[in-house]
Amino acid sequence: MAAGLVRCLATGPNGHWVAAGHSSGILSLIDLRTGMLISSWKGHEGEVLQVSAWNSPAGAQHLISSSLDQSLSVWSADDGKFKFNFRSSSEPVHCLSITGGELVTATTANRIGVYTSLTPSASFSSTKLRSDTFKGVLTSLALAPLNRMMLLGSDSGMVSVFC
Repeated sequence: MAAGLVRCLATGPNGHWVAAGHSSGILSLIDLRTGMLISSWKGHEGEVLQVSAWNSPAGAQHLISSSLDQSLSVWSADDGKFKFNFRSSSEPVHCLSITGGELVTATTANRIGVYTSLTPSASFSSTKLRSDTFKGVLTSLALAPLNRMMLLGSDSGMVSVFC
């Protein structure tokens, strides 16, 4: 099975592995110390848009992936097994960021979403950016953890700061 083009990458919290999301919906974990493939699996029906990794409070390593099929899935990075899906929004998630035990998402429809925890029972809220405060299509998201500010990039090349 061909994995397809690499669409996104995320390094593991311990720095020992990297996750790759492919255009075919396949997710792969590669050991950075040896260069060997740890595991690979069909995670989504659509292409993988974004991956992000984190350690649970118990120390287990996890991977979150979003896809063009509108799913937002959590995987065990230790064995590649599916854990759960977050309740998804009505559009594909193109940006992911984890901070303080919360998951912040963004879509190209200029919608920002927040999951209150990294669990299956997480509450979800979202808001659409007003066109008078954000020009263009949202293409990237970064969070400043110290002051909880959001940096949002648009297709017009603008970077906006939101509190």
